[in-house]
Amino acid sequence: MEAEKREEDLQNLFIRLTHLYFKKAFALVKNTGIHPKQVPLIGLVYCREGISQKEISQALRISPPTVAVSIKRLEKAGIIERRADERDQRLSRIFLTEKGRAVTGKVRECIKEKEKALFKGFSESEVCLLRRFFLQMIQNLEEDDNEKDIERHNKG
Repeated sequence: MEAEKREEDLQNLFIRLTHLYFKKAFALVKNTGIHPKQVPLIGLVYCREGISQKEISQALRISPPTVAVSIKRLEKAGIIERRADERDQRLSRIFLTEKGRAVTGKVRECIKEKEKALFKGFSESEVCLLRRFFLQMIQNLEEDDNEKDIERHNKG
């Protein structure tokens, strides 16, 4: 009984959902030359061609070194390219290559396909409500004072 209850905890269900989603998403995009976790980055570059690494880091809320590694990998795969800023040569701007645009189109189709499967049987208002819940959870975690939790657990 206790094991069944634990399996149905919201946190465990959420973990199962994210693992299953990424497993299926990875299967769809594996032939595109990108990793599913790079999808937000190429999506951002698609929408904001010429964005800087710093702007990518801020927009996606990921560390600059993580952005740098992803950009190097995507550049090596021929998905994106760096170009010097026209006004400030010290700054490089990120652009999709032709291959990158083609890959982005395929990835966007894959995402739409998975999203359609994910929300099958949900009404528009339920999806809207779920989006609001996700945003609230993100805000809660961003505002969470993790330092105090770590300190408290290390003392105990």
